[in-house]
Amino acid sequence: MLLDSFKDYGGDMKGLRYFCFFLLFFYSSMTFAEDLLKVDDIHKIMKQIFDQHVSQKEMTRDDIKNSFRVYVDKFDPKRMYLLESEVYPYLNFSDAQADVVLLDYKRGRYNTFEELNRSIQRAIVRSRLIRKKIETDLTTLFNTAPKVAEKANNGDIKLQFPKDLEALQQRIENELIKFINLEKGRFGNKIVMDSQARTIEMFEKKIQDDENDYLYQNEKGTILPKEQQENLFVMHLLKALASTLDAHTAFYSESEASDLKMRLKKEFEGVGITLKRQNDGTIRVDSLLSGGPAAKSGLIKDGDTLLQINGQKITGDSFEKVMGLMQNRKETDLVLTVQRPGSKELIGVPLRKEEITVQGDRVDVASRKINDGIIGIITLHSFYQGANGVTSEEDVRKAITQLNQAGNLKGLILDLRENSGGFLGQAVKVAGLFITNGVIVISKYFNGEEHYYRDLDGKTDYKGPLVILTSRATASAAEIVAQALQDYGVALIVGDETTYGKGTIQNQTVTGEGNKGVSLFKVTVGKYYTVSGKTPQIDGVKADIVVPGIFNFQHLGEQYLDYTVKNDKIQNEYVDDLSDVTPNLRTWFLRNYMPTLQRRDYSYQKMIPALKVNSANRLATNKSFQSFLQQAQLGRPITIFSRDKSGTPQPMDFQLDEAVSIVQDIIGMAQQQKSNLIVNKSEKEIALKSAFSYD
Repeated sequence: MLLDSFKDYGGDMKGLRYFCFFLLFFYSSMTFAEDLLKVDDIHKIMKQIFDQHVSQKEMTRDDIKNSFRVYVDKFDPKRMYLLESEVYPYLNFSDAQADVVLLDYKRGRYNTFEELNRSIQRAIVRSRLIRKKIETDLTTLFNTAPKVAEKANNGDIKLQFPKDLEALQQRIENELIKFINLEKGRFGNKIVMDSQARTIEMFEKKIQDDENDYLYQNEKGTILPKEQQENLFVMHLLKALASTLDAHTAFYSESEASDLKMRLKKEFEGVGITLKRQNDGTIRVDSLLSGGPAAKSGLIKDGDTLLQINGQKITGDSFEKVMGLMQNRKETDLVLTVQRPGSKELIGVPLRKEEITVQGDRVDVASRKINDGIIGIITLHSFYQGANGVTSEEDVRKAITQLNQAGNLKGLILDLRENSGGFLGQAVKVAGLFITNGVIVISKYFNGEEHYYRDLDGKTDYKGPLVILTSRATASAAEIVAQALQDYGVALIVGDETTYGKGTIQNQTVTGEGNKGVSLFKVTVGKYYTVSGKTPQIDGVKADIVVPGIFNFQHLGEQYLDYTVKNDKIQNEYVDDLSDVTPNLRTWFLRNYMPTLQRRDYSYQKMIPALKVNSANRLATNKSFQSFLQQAQLGRPITIFSRDKSGTPQPMDFQLDEAVSIVQDIIGMAQQQKSNLIVNKSEKEIALKSAFSYD
C-alpha cells in the first residue's frame, strides 16, 4: 500500500532533474507500439480508478469543469503561453456547458478537449516567435538580475494568466533570465557568459521537449504518426481527468512511473551510471554505481563523454531524449560509445542491464558527542521496500545498532524533515522499532473496510529520549511515524509548526510485478488514522516545540492543494479491543500481544513547558538564527555558514542543532527526576523508620 509523496514531477525539492539524474532503466509499460494509448482506453482506465476511489465512483459535472483547469495547469504552470482571454472560456463553463461536455465524455467524444489542445498549439507557436525575438538581444538577457518573484492574487498560489501580449512577453523574458542565472549558479558566471548562444540553446531544447508533446511532433519538427498523436492526447487527458478526483490520484507517463518505482523500491534495472549535463550541452559520466554493469566492465570512467547509444549519435540531443533512449525496455543490451577527456579515441562498451539496489538516499547516520556518551542522528529519506531485504525498517534498525556500538547512546534524533512518504507497511514497522506492541494505524477504505496495522513483536530496538525532526515537507508515511510515536508519548516532535498534512492512502499499479499494461496510475483508496484517532489530513502533525526551518513559511502542504479530502477523527485505540481479530487468532493475541501492549507515556509531555522556555531562550539569543528567521519570514530563506575545526565553511542546520540541545535538556531533566525520586524515596524510608522507632 502506498502513501504517496507530495512531490510533483516537474520540480521536486532536490529539483533540477534534467541537470543531474540517475538513469533508471526500468521495465516500461509504454514503450512498445502495441502499448500506445487509444481513445477507447480512457473509459476503461477511468473505470479502474473509479472502482477503487475512496469517494468518487463516476465522472461528475464538477469533475469536467475541474479537468479543464488541470489540463491547462499541467501545460502552462508558469503562465508563459496562454492569455487570460484564451483560457477564460475553458475555465468558466456554465453548468449547461459542462453537462454537454459530460455527455460527450460518456459517449466517448472529447471534441472540447481537442479544441483546447489546438489553442495550446497556437500558443506554443506564438511563444516560439516571441522567444526568437527576445533571444536576439543576448546582452540584456545575460546582464539582467533575476526578477522578483511575482505574487498571486487573492491568496491563490498560482500565477495569473497574462492579460495581453506585452505581459506575456515579459513573463517569457523573466523565465529566460531565471534559467540563465541558474546556469551561472551551477557552472560559474564566466563559463556561462562565454557560451551565451549555447546556454540559450539548452533552454530551448529543454522547453521544446515539452512543447513537442502538445504539437505532436518530434525534435526535428516532423509530425508524428496518427497512433502516436492519439497516445499523447489520451495521456494528457487521462492526467487531467484523474487529477480532478483528489490531490493525489494521478495517471503516470512512463518516466514518471519509473521515478516513482525507484523511490518506492530503491532498485532499478539498468547499467549503473549517473550522467550530468555540461554547460556546452555534452553529457558526461558523473559517477558509476558500485557493482553495476558499467563499473564491472572497467571500460567506463568518471568524466567520460557519452557520444552514442547503440550506434545512435546523441550529440545535440536534450538530456530528456538521452534518458528516453537509456530507459527503452526493449533494449536489455546497450552499447555506449564514450570518449575519454584529452583523447580522440572512441570506446564502445557493451553492457547488459541488471537489477541494481540503490545504496544512497536511504539512511544517513551521524552523532554528536556529549559528556558521557553520544546523541545519535538518523536521517530517513523515505519508506521503501524492495528485493534482497532492502527495507527502511531494516536500515533504521541497523543504524540504531551502529550508534549503540559507536558509544553510550544517550538520546536519538530521527530526522524526517524531507521524508515525503512511501509504503504504509514500512511506516508501521519503523514506528514499531520504538514501542513494544500496539496499534500504529487504522485505515478506512473505499469499500467501507477498516484495517488495523499493529506492531506485534513485543520489543523495542531503542528506548530512551527521542526527538523526531519534522518540517512542512514531512508527509504521508513519515507523518504516520511522527504522529503515532507522539500519540504514545515516546517521542517529542520538533521542527516546523506543522507537517505537510497528507492523511490519505493510495493504491498504485507501478510496482506490481509483471505489469505490462498501459494503466500506470495511483488512486486514493482510503484515509488513515493513528492510535489517537487523529488523521494528519490537511492539519498535519503539530510540533511540540516549534523551531522554524526553510519550509516553515512556505505555501507547502495539503491545505494549498486543489480537490483535497476532508479531515475528521475516529475513536482512539490505546486500549486495543481486538475487534477486528478473528476468533482463531484471538487466543494468540491475548497471550502474546496484550501483556506487552504499549502504554501512553506522559513523562516527556510534562517536560514540554520547560523545554519550550529553554529552546526559546537559546533561539532568541542566537543572532545567526534570528537573521535566518527574518529572511525566511520574508520568503527569502538564506543559508548561513560556520567554519568547522579545519576552517572549512559548513551550512548551519539550526533545527538539528536545537534538536540536539532539546535532547540534552531531556536527558538532564530525566536525570534530575531520577535523583529527586531517589531522594524522596530515601526521605520516606527515614520518616517511616522514625515513626516506628521508640526508646
